[in-house]
Amino acid sequence: MRVHVVTDADVAPYRRAVLASADRLRPWNPVNPSDLVYHLRMQGPTHRTFLIRALEPVGEHDIVGKINVTNIARGRAMAASLGYDSYDPYAGSGLFAEGLRLVVDVALTPEPEGLGLHRVDASTQPGNTRSAGLLRRLGFRPRGDWPGYLWLADATGHDAWRDHITYGVTREQWPAPSYACRVLARPVLVLLVPAPGDVDSPAAVQLARAAAIELAVPVLRDRDPGPDGLAHLRRSLFDAVSGAVVLTCRPGDELVAELEEAQIVGPVFERCADLPDAAAIVAAALRARAAAGVDDS
Repeated sequence: MRVHVVTDADVAPYRRAVLASADRLRPWNPVNPSDLVYHLRMQGPTHRTFLIRALEPVGEHDIVGKINVTNIARGRAMAASLGYDSYDPYAGSGLFAEGLRLVVDVALTPEPEGLGLHRVDASTQPGNTRSAGLLRRLGFRPRGDWPGYLWLADATGHDAWRDHITYGVTREQWPAPSYACRVLARPVLVLLVPAPGDVDSPAAVQLARAAAIELAVPVLRDRDPGPDGLAHLRRSLFDAVSGAVVLTCRPGDELVAELEEAQIVGPVFERCADLPDAAAIVAAALRARAAAGVDDS
C-alpha cells in the first residue's frame, strides 16, 4: 500500500469505496460518498486528509481507507485529532493499520519532513471494539471518556449525542508497543473521622463517594480499628490498582507504614471536617492526583 494527500482525482474512486462499505460504516460514522469534496476544500494548516491505496487492487477501487488529521493546534499544544474509515474489500487485511501507522509517523515527525506535532488523539464509541483494538494495536493509550462527545446517527438513522473513549500517543512514546498495558499512578486520599462509628456516617460516606468519583477510584471503609482490620485494609489497598479513598479513624502515622507496604506513593491525608463543600473535595482530589504523580500523557 501507499499513502498520499488527497487530490481531485480521488473523488470518483473514493465515492465507490464509501458506497461499497456503507453497511459496515453506518453504525459508527456518517456515510457520505461525496464528502471528499469538502475535505479537499479544507486542506491547509489545520486539516490534512490522507488516503491509503492498495498496490494490488481488489474489486472496483484501490482505496483502503481515509485518515483525517484535523483540529491541528500549534503554539503550546502541537496536537491534532485523527478521524478515519477503512473500506471494503480491504477491511481486516492489515493494510489500513499499516497506513495509519505511516500517517502517525508523518504527524509526529518534526517539520519540515512531517507535521511537527507532539500528540495525536483518536476517539471511538465504546461499542466499536474493532476501532479501539486497532488503536491499541498501534500503541495508543486510553486517555479518558467523553459523554455526549459527537452528534451521530446509529445503524437505524437515529441521531443522538454519542459517548466516546479517547486514545492517544505522544512523540516520546512513538513508535509504541502493541497493546501496551496501562500503567496507572495510584492516588490515595485518606479521609480521617473522629471515631470508628463515623466511618459509616451518612455525611462521611457522601463526602468519600464524592471524592472517589473525582478520582475514579473505590472507597475503602476501615471499620475495624484493631490489627485484623489493619491487615484487611493493607490487602485491600494492595489490590486497589487505580488507587482509593480510605475512610478511617486511625491516626495518620499508624497508616503510613501500611500504605508503604501496599506500594502506595504520596498518599494525601485530610480530615473530613476540613472538607466542607464541593470545592474543597475537588481540591483534595487534585492534591492526591498530583502527589501520586498521575501522568495523563
